Amino acid sequence: MGRGHAHEVADPGEPCAEVQGAGTGRYVLKALDKSDLDLVMRTGRLATYQNREHLLREGEPANGIHVILSGIVESTHAGTQGRELMLATWEAGDFVGAPYILGNHRHSWSARALGRVEALHLDQDAIRRLIAQSPSFAVALIECLGFKGETYSMLAQTLAGQKAAERLVLLLVKLCENAAQDENGPISLGRLTQANLARMIGATRQSISLILNRLQDEGIITTGPTKMVVNDLSALRKQVTD
Repeated sequence: MGRGHAHEVADPGEPCAEVQGAGTGRYVLKALDKSDLDLVMRTGRLATYQNREHLLREGEPANGIHVILSGIVESTHAGTQGRELMLATWEAGDFVGAPYILGNHRHSWSARALGRVEALHLDQDAIRRLIAQSPSFAVALIECLGFKGETYSMLAQTLAGQKAAERLVLLLVKLCENAAQDENGPISLGRLTQANLARMIGATRQSISLILNRLQDEGIITTGPTKMVVNDLSALRKQVTD
């Protein structure tokens, strides 16, 4: 599973505070009460990954999911001619390992740590036990799989757009909708580099820079070295319809 350099976290019974503050719908642990959460934490194996270490690798046999407790993880796919396409980034509360979490399958893409990441690995046997013991966990898992399916469906639709500007705006709108923040105020999208945005929509970094500069000049977004903020989501949406 590509975890040769993973190290055990000291206290597997204590969930990370970042997960406790997550939103609902996309975060499998957020929907659980304390007894179910304690059960999940006892059942899984906690590990930490350093920057650029893989939680899982494309093409390798799948064995369950990795719930992110802290840090950021990116999903990537090896495209043609050795080009790597960035599919999405996942934060504390999300999990990687979909779409096949049970059965005899191989990973369709890779998941790699961006900085230090702590994660809870639930292998297939653990997932089966949790489904049998905790209906709340089973429902939360299904809801999360639905969110992931919608996310990758959105990515496919975005890539089908004819213009880079339209693809980028559609991506930013969806990221805002997924951010679980008040849509009437500024929405922080965290660390989104021009290079990663280019990889996500299949465009050049230069074209991304021009589009972002235009959106910033119009006051729709604010970009910085560590984060991007969407100041006006309604104006951003209007970019697609104009």
